Amino acid sequence: MNEQAAAEIAEDYLSRWRRVAVHDELALMEENDDKDWVNVTGKDGSSYKILFYVLPEADRALRLVVAVNDRVPRPNVAPVTRTAVMRPDGTYTAVRP
Repeated sequence: MNEQAAAEIAEDYLSRWRRVAVHDELALMEENDDKDWVNVTGKDGSSYKILFYVLPEADRALRLVVAVNDRVPRPNVAPVTRTAVMRPDGTYTAVRP
């Protein structure tokens, strides 16, 4: 896996998700333990699988997680992840690589 290409994909998809995310919808996604995924082709021509999910944080905040991995994951290769934490009022507290 090209980690630079995977990081660019993760950052791009997290940025898109942040623009359209609604706290109540994310809360429902977290409550139901829903996960979404999509297969994409990176700028390097490789195939990647993107996994989207939500984790609970303190004070009803929610962590948006985007994980990018080879389309067919290999043992001992961790996905590249990017996260952001949304407060209940829809504002973000942090974006971490």
